[in-house]
Amino acid sequence: MTPVFADIPRHGFGIFLVVVASLTLAVMNAAVKWLTLAGYDTFQIICFHSFIGFTYVLAWLLFTKNLQWVRRVRPLLAGYVLAAVGACYSLYFAFGHGQLAEISTIVAAAPLLVAVLSYLFLGERLTAWQAGLALIGFFGILMVLQPSAQMQISMAAVAALFGMFCLAASQVLVRKLSRTVHTVAFIFYFYIGALLVAGGLMTWQPVAPADIGVIVLGGTADVVALVLMYRAFHYAPASLVTPFQYTNIVWNALIGYLIWQEAPGLWTLLGAAVIIGAGILFTRSALVRKTETVNG
Repeated sequence: MTPVFADIPRHGFGIFLVVVASLTLAVMNAAVKWLTLAGYDTFQIICFHSFIGFTYVLAWLLFTKNLQWVRRVRPLLAGYVLAAVGACYSLYFAFGHGQLAEISTIVAAAPLLVAVLSYLFLGERLTAWQAGLALIGFFGILMVLQPSAQMQISMAAVAALFGMFCLAASQVLVRKLSRTVHTVAFIFYFYIGALLVAGGLMTWQPVAPADIGVIVLGGTADVVALVLMYRAFHYAPASLVTPFQYTNIVWNALIGYLIWQEAPGLWTLLGAAVIIGAGILFTRSALVRKTETVNG
């Protein structure tokens, strides 16, 4: 096997993992919507899922004897937790009250916002071409939202926009701290922060036995998606697997249609095409720039 084709099985497995991770995230979103429609408070759903996720992570740390990974913290980590919890609540609210395809399309623009914020606050390079692609991606969001002259936008869409901003901010802080804070620590302290906030603010509703399976499914899907996503980047380069993260929009649309008969509108489909196209071109541009830097 020639060197060109030697990595095809490995890279193919990485792509497979990211597609399954995207499906798993869509399953979690559907679980959130199901529980919201069943009358559960958004904070209560977050509390359920965070407890399940924290339990999995803590059990794994104890089993592997790697607690030292979460002992090294930095003050800025608190800012990450705050941004991540804000994103969690906003996106849970959005998915619970909006159409899955529409909300996932808005959130798909987050990587473009990450690039802009990284340029502004981390000093990372942003070419004019990449800045233009980011603007095109944000235009795709406007296509999805279709704001009228009276700026009548649903609360779910507003929550999705705020959640996307918080998500991008949290990812920028991860970039800032990644050399001194272990990846597991980000997940560990996010779950702790989410548990504290959601536990203190939630309105409790007794859990119906029929909903227990959905709660466990959603919480488990959250953890599984994180693990699969991280493993995907281990098997294949980011430039190859990142475009396949956009399959999350397809999975959300499919699940939304099959369970709640949610049919994405024309503007949602067009906006999704614009955001996905801009995101893929942006990723390719970043790869070319990185290759030129290494070779030059």
